[in-house]
Amino acid sequence: MKIVLIRKLVLLFTAVIWLSCTQNKKGAVDPPGQVVIGVIPSEEAERMVKNMEPAIEFLRQELNIPVKMYRASDYTAIVEGMRGEKVDIGVFGPFSYVLASGKAGAEPLVVPGKKTGEPATYNSLLITHRDSGLESIADLKHTSQKYTLSFSDPASTSGHLVPRGQLHLMGINPEEHFKEILFSGNHTATILALANNKVDVAGCSYTVFRKMIERGMLKEDKVKILWKSKPLPVDLVTVRKGLSEGFKTRLRDIYLRLAEEVPASANYFYEEWNDSTLVFLPAHDSLYAEIRRLSKYIHETKQ
Repeated sequence: MKIVLIRKLVLLFTAVIWLSCTQNKKGAVDPPGQVVIGVIPSEEAERMVKNMEPAIEFLRQELNIPVKMYRASDYTAIVEGMRGEKVDIGVFGPFSYVLASGKAGAEPLVVPGKKTGEPATYNSLLITHRDSGLESIADLKHTSQKYTLSFSDPASTSGHLVPRGQLHLMGINPEEHFKEILFSGNHTATILALANNKVDVAGCSYTVFRKMIERGMLKEDKVKILWKSKPLPVDLVTVRKGLSEGFKTRLRDIYLRLAEEVPASANYFYEEWNDSTLVFLPAHDSLYAEIRRLSKYIHETKQ
């Protein structure tokens, strides 16, 4: 009888030890059964998928578990996926990261940058078509009511938050001072709508704007730049908070080796930011503090 009791106690003790090794204090399992990466097609979806595949294959090999891509229609879908524990890794722009960190607890993992340790940057634009009669952003201060304005996605940094913030700083509330406001869904659609005179003013990413010209999708003489922002932090890779600290550290270590060990695995970011020298650096929330402040400022001025 004593032997049976001792065996049961040993089995119970072993089970407790196993559970404590596979779960953190919040109940997160390490590792999960699979990893789902959520991404937003910023331009051509098929090109993005092709560029992401080497990175996904590298993660599969390193983690030895299934790694899948979830192509969301917008940033909100990834945020909801993270909150529901259906998306483990999310590639967000700065503003959508701020939203995701607040709503779903997304945590910064890595960000593209230079080998010297400086994070990569890009710019936002406000542009107009050649027939608008606008010469500079200052012209909008007294004539904005004549024009239609297009942003890309509501959660976009360069296609919404930053150009909206600039207009607010000038005392222009888009909802009150423009004839009409539209959201096209992405930068490419915004720029094409403006080039075809369907809208008069548009906020967009300078990176996408330049790539469309280089690929022959846009004639430079069709548009005019009214305003260009100061450098902004680029998209980052985030992880959902429910994963164990050990697994998140493992993911970060893999990403930090990604660009150098398998150069093709970073093609998505190379092509996105037009820089083949980029590597991944540890990402920190403080890098996006100014984006968070701008979001708060706009929210307060809209009240």
